[in-house]
Amino acid sequence: MNKPSLFLILLITLLTFSSCSNDNDNNTELSVIGGWTVDESKWNGEIVTDQSLVRLLTADNRMEFFFDVDNGGGQFQGEKGSWEMNGNTLTIDFDNPYMDTKTYTVTDIEPSSMIWESEILGEGTLKEILTR
Repeated sequence: MNKPSLFLILLITLLTFSSCSNDNDNNTELSVIGGWTVDESKWNGEIVTDQSLVRLLTADNRMEFFFDVDNGGGQFQGEKGSWEMNGNTLTIDFDNPYMDTKTYTVTDIEPSSMIWESEILGEGTLKEILTR
């Protein structure tokens, strides 16, 4: 094979592989949408719950927070509302007029885990570690 043909084959090969995307690129946009289980809740650094807690955030900006009211007996209670994300701030507006609007700061999010924190003025910080 002569040098010009070899050069042309190498050039075509190089252009072909350089135009392909890298499978290691992380093009997945991380999202809070989905069902989340609270693995751990901390109030001012102290673990505060052994309940089963589930957080559901839907694509139509609705939410439902479920919690186990009888510690494993299968009786769940839920609160519904709407949610909005602005940067790393998640605002929950509950349908129940007796519930305050809650604001969470998402401090870490991965495809299968998330950490958020909420400041309760004059009382302290709630930190929840969630998994899908």
